[in-house]
Amino acid sequence: MSIKIHFTEYFDVNKHAFEEYGALDICLEADLPVFIDPFLLFASEKPEYTQLHEQIVGHLIYLKKYALENQNHDTKLFQFPEIPQNWLGVSKWGNQGRGLGEVFAKNLIKAFGGMYSNFGSESITQASHIEKLTLLGSGIGRDFISDFATNLALEYLLKYTEKYAIENLQEHQIGQYRIRCVFNKESSVWEPRDFTLPTLFRGDGDYVILTPIDMLTKDDSFICRSDLQSQFRKITSALSNEALREAINIFYAQRLPSTPKAKDIERAVSEALNQFPEILDHYILQKENSKDTATRISAGKIEELKDLLINAISQLCELVSDNSCFYKTDTTSYSAALARALYLKAVIENNDGYRIFYRDRVPVASEEVIQRIFRLTWFGTDYSVDAEVNNGRGPADYKVSYGQRNSSIVEFKLGKSTTLEKNLRNQTEIYKKASKAISDIKVILCYERTEIDRVARILESMDQEGAENIVVIDATWKVSASKA
Repeated sequence: MSIKIHFTEYFDVNKHAFEEYGALDICLEADLPVFIDPFLLFASEKPEYTQLHEQIVGHLIYLKKYALENQNHDTKLFQFPEIPQNWLGVSKWGNQGRGLGEVFAKNLIKAFGGMYSNFGSESITQASHIEKLTLLGSGIGRDFISDFATNLALEYLLKYTEKYAIENLQEHQIGQYRIRCVFNKESSVWEPRDFTLPTLFRGDGDYVILTPIDMLTKDDSFICRSDLQSQFRKITSALSNEALREAINIFYAQRLPSTPKAKDIERAVSEALNQFPEILDHYILQKENSKDTATRISAGKIEELKDLLINAISQLCELVSDNSCFYKTDTTSYSAALARALYLKAVIENNDGYRIFYRDRVPVASEEVIQRIFRLTWFGTDYSVDAEVNNGRGPADYKVSYGQRNSSIVEFKLGKSTTLEKNLRNQTEIYKKASKAISDIKVILCYERTEIDRVARILESMDQEGAENIVVIDATWKVSASKA
């Protein structure tokens, strides 16, 4: 079986040449957890990137001006849809996100008239940065950076993709699309342009958007709230204005108990930022002065993603295809899910599948990585495999279903998890009742022999030894057969 999950596999193009073009080899079954970081555009030596950064910031300044000059706001101007065709985001199944809707629009308008009233007219920093609006926790978070930047960079991304498609794809692999991607400030309308783009043969024949890998990052943008909080004392201590520095330090110290906990520090930082919002600009200036490190840090994150997810998915899918009937299984949702969990167990334990979870013989895959890999091994089946289904009692990892009455819950855990026993006793049963699933399966991945022994003791205490629906996978590093 030929596994065609990623762009280069699906369109049968040379991977080396694709890497030379500079695009991320996206997965066409589910989003990859990365996003455009505007700071990488600002820090880039490419003129087209710095111009793109100015365009993104300029549109936000336009929206601020519009919001302040028009009391009867048309909130649709402040809403930005998810662009699913780039296959980037947080969705573990598919590529459909929520985008930035009316709640975001109202928060943004409010921010322009409040704490971020000086956006676009900063005097401390070298430039304005849209990430600034995520630093105070005012209802505008990381999703804003991802969706806003993608919408404003859309024309550039479409031209970038079109160039690759025309030069490298065959006629039956491309299609003509008319897409709204250029904003007319005079009419306040997004206008369409025509593009020749890669097209998916399945379903509705949707197009695909490629993104340059050097404008992407993972987890957090270079300018982010968590980094601001960790750097808070360093930033305030470096302030040249002695009176301001002393005022901030006194204000901050007065809000901390004698033995502060993490939540106390977080609260004190938040109150200080609200009292002295100029700290934000000093923090951003610090990031601007260290912009040379931004590209290096993000490149490391993307390489890690490629190792842990992109390459791992292809390798594991090929292994399960070559060594099992994984993709031919077609029974009830419970049987299908259990069979696939057992196929994964066999491939990981007996066919070197465990290697994808290691780097330099150090285990690195988290529960989230394992969950994503499990979902992507289901591509091409008739089953509905929904990630983090929330039916009232919190999100389960997966609900596998074929119709409303044929469904099962699958939960993934690491053997080293400190909450494993509690979750095994309670969590899946709660999810099962909430979603009316008829069966549940628990998959536990163990990196160490001690973890396997610990899981065995837990199952023995629960009288669940040998339970069919609890699949323990031995992902310990294996010695070669000759050495064994």
